[in-house]
Amino acid sequence: MSRLSAPTRVPAGTQVVVHGTAADAGPGTGRGLVGRVVREADGTYTVALTDGRLVDAAPDQLSTLADPPTELPEPVGSGVPDDLVVTRMLYAAAVGHQPADPGAEPTVRAVFQAPTAAFWSLRKPPEQVAGPGVSWLSWEVEQFCRLALDADPVCLELLWSPRRVWVSDIGRELLDLRPAFLSQTISAAYADHVLAGFTRLAGDDEPDDEQAAAAADLLRLFLDGQALLRTGDAGVPSGEHRERLAAVRAGALPWEQVDAYRLELQQQLDEAAAVSFLPPGPDTARVDAWLSDLRRRDLDATS
Repeated sequence: MSRLSAPTRVPAGTQVVVHGTAADAGPGTGRGLVGRVVREADGTYTVALTDGRLVDAAPDQLSTLADPPTELPEPVGSGVPDDLVVTRMLYAAAVGHQPADPGAEPTVRAVFQAPTAAFWSLRKPPEQVAGPGVSWLSWEVEQFCRLALDADPVCLELLWSPRRVWVSDIGRELLDLRPAFLSQTISAAYADHVLAGFTRLAGDDEPDDEQAAAAADLLRLFLDGQALLRTGDAGVPSGEHRERLAAVRAGALPWEQVDAYRLELQQQLDEAAAVSFLPPGPDTARVDAWLSDLRRRDLDATS
């Protein structure tokens, strides 16, 4: 359908295309000339053309430019967010504290791959999607790689989680790529993440059970970071730390002691970074090469 439409009455200032005799007086013969209505008198419109000329035109010599569509089409083959995540999921695993109740809903994080062709659309695929489950959050693989290269604690926890929900063939490739994400930047990234979380929690004079559990999860990340810096693998907290984390989670310690525990663990994290065998920065080139190859393979498979 043409974007041009015949007007009934055209207000001054409207952008129009002039056809017929008026348009034949200059460049663009036969195609119409674009301008704006400047006045109307006795059923005749005066139009200022883009080349500076003023021409008079009858109503049947004008067409208005309809407004462009406000809704963009969905990305190629993406579907709605839940479908996109479910049908193109690469990897999913439970993170955070493992509930004692086996029937409790775990916190799941996942990685999905949007179709390569979808990135050519004006409307890009989502970088992250809440779902498909109530306690799920799923990242598009490129966004996930960016976060993991920045040593995002939750992304690295996801990569090393033993509680896997789903692993595709490409998900196994992502797991094989894990060493490329590791570097000494873990120390600063984890410290910033935990400090930001504690700052939010400290705003409440009397943290409730949910906030106490959140503090314990933040402290546990420090232990994960230490293990990664020392061994390149996630470890299991020692008995002493398991007991202290359990006390924090139960709300059995005053906030001053919980924060002192944070400072203690942060110092240990810094010490682990100082003697770590990990490189100063992640292997971005290796991750980028894998991601580029992944996009090409997807395009070949769907072409």
